[in-house]
Amino acid sequence: RYGLNSLKARWVEEYYWAYRRTFTLPADYVVGTPTWITFQRLEMCAVVYLNGQEVGRHANAHRPARFEVTKHLRPDGENTLVVLLDAGLFDVAEKPGAEYRDSPQARLTKIHWHRRGQWQRGWDWQQRLLNVGILGDVLLYWGEKPTLEQTQFYAIPSRDLTTADVHATLTVHNPAASPVSAQLHLTVLTTGDSATQEITLPSGESRHAVSLKIDNPQLWWPLGHGAPFQYSVQAIIDIEGHRLIGSCQLGIRRVEVDQSPHPVEGKYFTLKINNRPIFCKGGNWVPADMLHSTVTPERYRELIDLAVGANFNLLRIWGGGIYADPAFLDYCDRQGLLVWHDLLFACSKYPGDYPEFVREVRTEVRWAMREMAHHPSLVVWCGNNEIEEGDWHWGYDDAYRTHPHYAMFHHDLPQIAAQEAPHCFYWISSPYSPDYKSPRDPTIGDQHPWRVSLQMHGGADWWEYRTFVDRFPNEGGVLGCSTPATLRDFLPGSERKLLSATWEHHDNPFAIHDVLPGRLGHAYQTVQLWTGLDPLAMEMEEYAFISGLLQAEGITEYIANYRRRMFSSAAAIFWMYNSSWPSTHDWTIVDYYRRKRLAYHPVRRAFAPITAIAAAHPDTGVDYFAINDSDSERHGRVLFGTFAADGSLVETDGYQLNLPAHSVRSVGAGWGREYFTDHPDFGAFLLLYDESDRMIAQHRAFFSRFGDLPLVRDPQIVLTVEDGTLTLKSEVFCWGVCLDENGDRPVADNCFDLLPGISYSIPWDSSVLGEPRIARLGNHVF
Repeated sequence: RYGLNSLKARWVEEYYWAYRRTFTLPADYVVGTPTWITFQRLEMCAVVYLNGQEVGRHANAHRPARFEVTKHLRPDGENTLVVLLDAGLFDVAEKPGAEYRDSPQARLTKIHWHRRGQWQRGWDWQQRLLNVGILGDVLLYWGEKPTLEQTQFYAIPSRDLTTADVHATLTVHNPAASPVSAQLHLTVLTTGDSATQEITLPSGESRHAVSLKIDNPQLWWPLGHGAPFQYSVQAIIDIEGHRLIGSCQLGIRRVEVDQSPHPVEGKYFTLKINNRPIFCKGGNWVPADMLHSTVTPERYRELIDLAVGANFNLLRIWGGGIYADPAFLDYCDRQGLLVWHDLLFACSKYPGDYPEFVREVRTEVRWAMREMAHHPSLVVWCGNNEIEEGDWHWGYDDAYRTHPHYAMFHHDLPQIAAQEAPHCFYWISSPYSPDYKSPRDPTIGDQHPWRVSLQMHGGADWWEYRTFVDRFPNEGGVLGCSTPATLRDFLPGSERKLLSATWEHHDNPFAIHDVLPGRLGHAYQTVQLWTGLDPLAMEMEEYAFISGLLQAEGITEYIANYRRRMFSSAAAIFWMYNSSWPSTHDWTIVDYYRRKRLAYHPVRRAFAPITAIAAAHPDTGVDYFAINDSDSERHGRVLFGTFAADGSLVETDGYQLNLPAHSVRSVGAGWGREYFTDHPDFGAFLLLYDESDRMIAQHRAFFSRFGDLPLVRDPQIVLTVEDGTLTLKSEVFCWGVCLDENGDRPVADNCFDLLPGISYSIPWDSSVLGEPRIARLGNHVF
């Protein structure tokens, strides 16, 4: 992670690795007893030997490996287990590469053949690092009696939510040559409801299902809509006193997506939980570390807590990573955080024209859907990331091989989902538009609105978001520089400057490249576009601040545009939430070290249940919206108007307001486009106050970029701490008041604006935070 060290580690993926372990069997082991060995995770291509004999091969890091070893054991004396592993480069050396994905990384790794995390080949936010090793537990077990291989639980409530069917399916292995009679019991321990049936376990592997109905179920609700209640459920197979037991915490919720006709054009795409429409707020999740086995349950909890703290209600697990860890999903269940889970395919053609590849994929997906079925947070399974986009728009049909994966994504995986995950919603790809429409169609299906940030010329102009009408945007983002503390953590002292060798090694190619040679990179052009300043003339810390502040502007513009359209648009999910390694520029709001980037608190405010939006439109001027995404009606008042940046003019209007639960209300449209044509450097603002006349939301909009505003460079800001509250006030507009430039102090708010003459208050514990100090201010860069 530090410096250029990832290049020094490249040799690891180019070697064979031999793992060796000796063991002795217990004295009571009986020769010939059926015996197996299970590896929780082998990454990547493995050949397993026991006492010099090959017992099996495995080449899928996404599911466990299981081998029978009965005939290879030495009951007396020492046994030697050897696992020969490699990263997979040798296995695919002679397999087709460019026919599937024609890029330098794909030609080198051919990772589209590998059932492993695709991001390991390198992606725009990180360098290449192919993991190699034995991860998780290795178990040796034996016995003549049946064993429980996998337990699958899920529940489906009735449409009116008055009853629910609870299902359990158990996968059992019977090592005996003859069938065995047994009883299968299912019990909801929380309520005492139970069901029993007689079953027969044939020789070998078999699956056995049982279900029961419960009345008036207590439902699992996502964040902001109710309690995430879970039942304790247990399934037992009783074989003459020998019991196989599976159990879980199970949430009951009804999942569907409303795709009814839209009154303007196309169709809605609204996620509904328990018949209630949910506006989905969140970000994309990628593996939390390049060395993903190092991520602990505590680290998952820390990251999920930060997402909840930012007012997320959904994380989308991107298809280029790994399956969600049980600890991750357990905590999402308890927090009420929804999960959209791509299957593990991303941005490539895949060899669906090879039967052995497809067979392995089918096995993997069945295992994963069964393994994760009981998690109520997991509400959407999606076939892949951006492969439908590639089929339509990236030339996947321009060269051999033509759509080799089409049947896999449109036939095989939907069929498996219908069988294994009927309690979830299944979606072909992301983005995807039904009715034979392009996945870029904003009026149907889900969308990845990347045009703003990936046009790769002139910087990111997020004002374009103001007219986007996407039905369910769930990927699209804005790059920003990391905080100085994070830059110092991976840049050697002599390299702590823009465009140094280590800076560029850790940089994002979309940040450093432009479509025209010799021009500044895209992220640097963004700074130039919005400030009119030369980014290369800035010190590292100043550049980090202004770039991070502009990222916050872009993401919150994205969020505000879609939230004000609720439920014509039914999501504001951006790319991306977290990161796998420390980057110079990144898309995230929480970095590799779990520091809050400058965009974190602006995103938290933009996702707040009670939100104010001053929506600037290029043709009509400004409309003002109040949003209540909570379960209760709110009462208070609105104040809206315009202001000059230097405080010389403030015009206002306002009135008392009742804001129903789960609603968006237009609360004013008093200033048309011609007003801002005559006053191009004026801003528009909206304030919401509660019943006690406390300000609870603030928003502003401009039609001029920051470099064109008459910002006062050194404004006088009065800071007052009283009774645990910090109040700030200025008579001029202050852009981006930053109390914590590194993202590692427990401040309640950061990177907020001060409107002329309007007080802004936040909680402040002086015993922890000391005296308040403004670390950075946007006005100061001019």
